[in-house]
This record gives sequence, structure tokens and C-alpha cells, in this order.
Amino acid sequence: MRARLRTVTGAAQEVAGITRTHGLLHIFLSRGTARRLFWLLLFVAALIGCTVHLAKLVQKFTDRSVESRLKLRSERAQFPDVTICNFKPMSLSLSVNSQYYNYLKAFWGNFDNWFQEDTKKRPQESDESYQNRIEKVCKKVLDVMWVSGDTRDISHLDKTMLLSCRYNNEPCSHKNFSLVQTSRFWSCYTFHPDPGQSSSGSGGRGAELDMVLFTDGYTDSSYYSRYIFQTEQEKNNPPSCMSRILFRSRSANRLLQNNQPQSTGLRLFIHDAKSYPMSQTEFVDVASATSTSIKLRPVHNRLKSTPSRSCSEPPIETINYVRHFSNASLNVVTKAYSKSVSDFVVEAQQSILHSNCGCYSHLLPFS
Repeated sequence: MRARLRTVTGAAQEVAGITRTHGLLHIFLSRGTARRLFWLLLFVAALIGCTVHLAKLVQKFTDRSVESRLKLRSERAQFPDVTICNFKPMSLSLSVNSQYYNYLKAFWGNFDNWFQEDTKKRPQESDESYQNRIEKVCKKVLDVMWVSGDTRDISHLDKTMLLSCRYNNEPCSHKNFSLVQTSRFWSCYTFHPDPGQSSSGSGGRGAELDMVLFTDGYTDSSYYSRYIFQTEQEKNNPPSCMSRILFRSRSANRLLQNNQPQSTGLRLFIHDAKSYPMSQTEFVDVASATSTSIKLRPVHNRLKSTPSRSCSEPPIETINYVRHFSNASLNVVTKAYSKSVSDFVVEAQQSILHSNCGCYSHLLPFS
């Protein structure tokens, strides 16, 4: 027995001599019993501490998986905001009304004198070049109208646009819509469900919005024109922008569409609640005289592992966009939207413009 003990002790001393573990060699080389006991207790305490630390590392790794999991199930989802815009900003059916002409003459007739030099035909200028240049001048008139806010009077109205509306089989009206104005579409309208009905039902039954909309696609043979000036008499003695462009709303809508082929229908922007619709890229085009069904499905991204510490989300920033102007300069109606990445980009663009020229662009949202 003593021989075996000496053999084990000798082997342990040999291991202690070649190992790099601190403290193990001191246990065998110390002469006093007290020294050996001290190093033994210190070594055991260090071994226990390393074991506990390793166990916690393994537990932490297993709790925080590196894999991703996708799970789909039926849940209550927040119904998004739906913004409706007409491809033709200016109302076509309104343009055949005599009050429309009287309104333009009374409030915008002075614009005939604004761009006299720019609207004159230059020597040796071809008809096509003159046509392209005069269209840019007339586009300025539309831009001024947009900034002034008077486009609300000759654009589309929510009352006439909405023929029928039902949300979750309950009636809704134009009171559920708010006005959003843009330079491209002029008057757009965002649907907001009642606060108590903004979530879909349980058991897979989702919320449903059913609308019948008037696209205002009135057309007449006299309105089919590619150019602003139609007759030879008008080419030789061209009328002003106001008396030609705005009196024939088809030409005005073509300019607002950047001379692209005109379509009759609506564009639907589907976006998060209380977010600015024009900053989003998700939209659906609905042609006139068609029935379109759009189905949305919520997607939830959840962190599989628990966070190592409590995180506090920063408060959501909001920005007040100008909804429209009124005749009184002090009465400006605004609407608060939640800030998104696109909003920060727009603010940076407007800031650059303001630093260079001291002005803001009417083509972008502004606060």
C-alpha cells in the first residue's frame, strides 16, 4: 500500500513539475504542512471558480441561439393606413363646369402677365422647341398653384370620390379620411378606421375595407391632344398658360404626369399608421372600371433569446407636415406623422436647399 502511495505521489509530483497550472507545484514543493494546506485550498477555490464560470458560459451560449426562426400564425394585427390618390390631380368632370372657368379668371387671371418674356417665341426657334419650352413655363404656374393651396378647389374631393365604404361590414364615410396634399397628386385621402376597430378579428378573420370609388375619368374628343397648342391659329398666336393649360385640364394633368401617357384610375399607398404615405414605396395601382382585391398579412419579427439587459426604446419622433393652407396666412392646418428613414432623408434635402438658396422645395414634404 505504501509503495502504491509513493508511486501515485511521485507521478503527481512529476505532473506538477511539467504542468503550467499555477499553484499545483507549490503543493508538492512546500516543506511545511501549513504552506501545503494553504496552496491546496487556494487551488481548490480557483478550480471551483473556473468550473462555475465555464458552466455559466455554456448556459449563456445555449440560451442565446444563433439560429433564426420564422413563425406564421393568425394574430390580431393593426390595420394599416390606406392613402388614395388619383392619377389625374385636376378634376376632369369639374373642368366642364362654367364655375371652374370663372374661378380661374377671378383668382388666377393675373398670371397671364407673369411670364411674358418666357412665353414669347424666339427667333429661329422651331415649333417643337418652343412647345417644349412653353410647357416648362406653364408647369411653373401649376407649381405656384400647388404651393398656394388653391389646388384643393379644382382637385378631387373625398365626398365625391367615395361612393360606398364599409369597414368590417360597418359603414364608413368621408369623415374617416384625412387630406394629404402632394405636388404630384395634389389631393390624396388617407383612411383611418375607428380606434376601437383598428385590429383584425381573432381566429384568422382579418379586417376588411370595401370601397367603391369615383375615378373621375371624364373624357371628350376635344380633350385628346398631345400638344398644348392644337390649331394653326393658336400656333401663330399662342394663348397664355392660364387660358390654355388650366382651361383644358387634360393638358394640366399631362404636365403633372411629366408628359407620360395618362391613365385613368387610382394609386393606393399602404403604409404604417400615422406615417407619411409619400415616403413609402409600397403602392398598388387600380385602373378605372375594375375590381381589385388586396390581401395583407402581418409579419412579426421577434428576438428568440432574452436580452442581456433591459433596453429602453427612444421616443418616436414626429414631424408636422403642412396639410393645406387657407386664405388666412395664420390658419395653416398640419398633421403629425411618425418619422421614418425617408423623412430624415427629406429633411436633409430640404436643409441643403435652405442653406444654398434660403428656400424649401415644394416637391418634398416640409414642416
